[in-house]
Amino acid sequence: MNYLEATNWIKNIERAGSDYGIERMRELLVLLGEPDLHLKFVHIAGTNGKGSVSAYMTSILREAGLKVGTYNSPSVFRYNERWLLGGEPLSDELVAKYLTTVRDTIEAEQKLREAFELAKFQPTAFEIETAVMFLAFYEAECDICVLETGLGGRWDATNVIEDKELAIITPIGLDHMQILGNTLAEIASEKAAITKDVCVTLRQAPEIMHEIKNPYVFEDGKKKFKSPRVEVAKEAKFVSGDVSGQTFLYDGKEYRISMLGRHQIDNASLAICAVQELRKKHWEISEEALQRGLEKTVWHARLEVVKNAKQRFNIVVPTGKTLVFDGSHNPHGAKTLAAGMQEYFANRRICLVLGILKDKDYEGVVRVLLPYAKEVVCITPPSPRALQNSALEEVVKRVANETGQDVKTSVEQDIKQAVQKALNGESDVVILCGSLTLFSAL
Repeated sequence: MNYLEATNWIKNIERAGSDYGIERMRELLVLLGEPDLHLKFVHIAGTNGKGSVSAYMTSILREAGLKVGTYNSPSVFRYNERWLLGGEPLSDELVAKYLTTVRDTIEAEQKLREAFELAKFQPTAFEIETAVMFLAFYEAECDICVLETGLGGRWDATNVIEDKELAIITPIGLDHMQILGNTLAEIASEKAAITKDVCVTLRQAPEIMHEIKNPYVFEDGKKKFKSPRVEVAKEAKFVSGDVSGQTFLYDGKEYRISMLGRHQIDNASLAICAVQELRKKHWEISEEALQRGLEKTVWHARLEVVKNAKQRFNIVVPTGKTLVFDGSHNPHGAKTLAAGMQEYFANRRICLVLGILKDKDYEGVVRVLLPYAKEVVCITPPSPRALQNSALEEVVKRVANETGQDVKTSVEQDIKQAVQKALNGESDVVILCGSLTLFSAL
C-alpha cells in the first residue's frame, strides 16, 4: 500500500469500533516476530498530563544522547505524529510500509483461521497502530521507548509490554467512566495496572494513592497483588513566569520550562523524578541534559500561544491579539486551561472556539470554562464521535442562563474560518479548545 491507501485502510478499521484486552495484541506481536521483546520502555498512564510528561521525557532522553521512540495518541496536526523517532514524526513511506506489513500479517492469519474454522482474528485500529510502533522502534534500534496508554492501562494494548524501566502515573480524574469505572479508585486501579516494579507519580487523593501502591494482575481469574516501589515526586515551587515560560524550584534546584500553566510544573516534576529513577537503573542522564531537555520541550495544543500562525496555518493574528490552542477534553483539563486564562489573560476579552466529543463530559467542560469567556463560537470536531455544534450551543446557552452569565454564542461550520472570524472580532484572545481532534482541520 502507498500512504493514502494505508491510511484509508486503517480509517476503515477504526470505523468498526474497539474492544479491549491484550490477548489479541500479544497474538499479533507473536505473528510479527515479537519485536517488543527487544526494546525497553517508560510507560505512562493517567487522565491528564500523559502527553506533556511524554514530551518532557522524550526531550530529556534525547538530550542525554539516546535514540528515543515515542508513541502518543491522538495526534494533533497529522496522523504520523503518533509515532516519533528522535522527536520527529514517522515518514509517510515508513507509515505505509509498517501498516502494509501488519495488514498482510493479519490477512494471512485470517485465511489460515478460516481454513481451519477457527475464531475470527480482527485486531482493532489502535492495536494495529501499536504494532506499527513496535516494528518501527525495533527496526530503528531505539535505546528506549516512551509509551502513552490509549485508554486506561490494564487492558490497553500498550500494556502488553514486559520490560518496563518504570511506570509513570499522571494526575487521575473522572474520564471514560463507562469503561474504567465510576469512582476515582476504580479508575486509578485500572491505570495503576501498568506498573511492574517501579512507579513514579505525584501526590494524589488518598483513594488514588492506595490503588497506585497496590496494583494487581489477574492470574487464573484471581487478583494477584504486586508490591512496586512507588516514588512520589517532590512538590515544586513556582518562581516566576510569563507567556515565554516559567521557572521553578525542585529539590533545591532551579529549572526552566517553555510550556505554560502551573500544571506543567507538576508534569515537569514527574519527569525529573522519573529521570532520578532511571539513573538508579544505570541510565546515564546528566543534570545538563535534564535541564536542557525540560527547557526545549514543546507539546502542541497544550495552552500553546501560537506563533507564526500565518506561515503554519494561514491564519492572520491581528496586532495586539493572541491565539491559543488547547486540547483540554474533560473538566480536569478544562480547569488547567481556566487557571491559565486567569494567570495570563486576566482582564482581556476572551473568545472560546469550542468543539467537544459527545462521549466526554461536555457540560462539565462548559461549566468550567464559561465564566472566563465573553463569547463562545461552537464548532463540530472532525470525528465520528463529535458533538454537533448546534447541540453544544444549546448547552452553552443553558449553562449561561442558569449561572446568569452574559455570553455571546454562535455556531460555525468551518473550524479555520471560525478562528479567523473570532480573531477579526471584538475579542483580544481567541482560544481554540475542547478536543485534540480539532487541530487536524487547520
